[in-house]
Amino acid sequence: MKRTLRVLLFFALAGLALSACAHVEPGVTQQSKVFIDAKVDKSRLAVNVRPKARLLDSPKVLMYPFWMGQRMENHLLVGREIGRIFHQTWTGEEVFQTIEYDPQLIYRGPEQAINVARRAGADLVVVGIVPYFITGGSVDSTAITLQVRIYETKTGNLLISMDQSARVNAKRTQDWIVFTVETRLSDSPLTEAITAIAHDMAIPLKSWLPPSDEELGFAETSSAMTRGIVASGLSPSSSNAGFGQSRAAGPTPGDSVKLKVEFDVDSARIREGSYPLLNELIKSLKSSELKGRHVLISGHTDSDYTLAYNQTLSENRARSVKEYLVERGGIDPKLLRTEGWGKTRPLVPNTSKANKQRNRRVEVRLDMSGK
Repeated sequence: MKRTLRVLLFFALAGLALSACAHVEPGVTQQSKVFIDAKVDKSRLAVNVRPKARLLDSPKVLMYPFWMGQRMENHLLVGREIGRIFHQTWTGEEVFQTIEYDPQLIYRGPEQAINVARRAGADLVVVGIVPYFITGGSVDSTAITLQVRIYETKTGNLLISMDQSARVNAKRTQDWIVFTVETRLSDSPLTEAITAIAHDMAIPLKSWLPPSDEELGFAETSSAMTRGIVASGLSPSSSNAGFGQSRAAGPTPGDSVKLKVEFDVDSARIREGSYPLLNELIKSLKSSELKGRHVLISGHTDSDYTLAYNQTLSENRARSVKEYLVERGGIDPKLLRTEGWGKTRPLVPNTSKANKQRNRRVEVRLDMSGK
């Protein structure tokens, strides 16, 4: 009876251990060993300073190596490696479109860093400080606290200040009589801890950066267009996502689908490179959800040239899209209505080439006035 209970206990606890991403080394004459991967324990991310408004343009960013607050050998090398891991994580997650990491820079205070970044043509400078650091490698516990500060080079103002700590514990062996449970450290617990913090800090940063094409409602595939056009006929809902809050991806009720249709300069002639995009729109309009429904096509321009010129250009470009849909796609012209808004309804400020390209767009939505 006792032997049966021991066997059942072994398999029950082993099952629990396996569910926690463990590795089991069974034994017949000796205790079996269950190895569990050590996890990264993090403190809550503290955002001490945050911007009031979202950025309008994608900034150029210069990132410094981290400054080690503790006295230690090779502190510059350690700070460079921490900065490299941070930069690599943010680059992989596409936090900033342009972020340069210079491992040869040495942090000597915010004023000096701001001046260096300004001379390099950067809009923002990212500096990091490590007030607490202990590494046990693959043998003992590792802990680190990181402080990240982001300054605007034009004004010298501190825009963002974030702090977070992370720890990877090397726990002692747990003896369950029938088997033992041992914590298994990775080859680089420090890298795991830094990466985890960098990932957490990237989340609020993304909500502060300029909206993506997807957030603005641009679509490239027929399925995305169909979802967006259908949603355009629904009642709009307000969205007040702030710093640190994610904005829902996908179509917004009541909003139009945006298309980056390219035209020849000062012309309503559609460039061949936009044909595949309009072919996707044809598929969308022929889908079961939209077939036979009335659609409104709106033309928009950037802020270059006069109000009257842009008004006429936007109207002509909307008509060109309609003609393409009718001639190439066989869409009933009676289902399509066009209009132009010129430069009166910009999606984003006309402060850069990228933003102007976004404003030179065609929008498609359900025409609720259609019968």
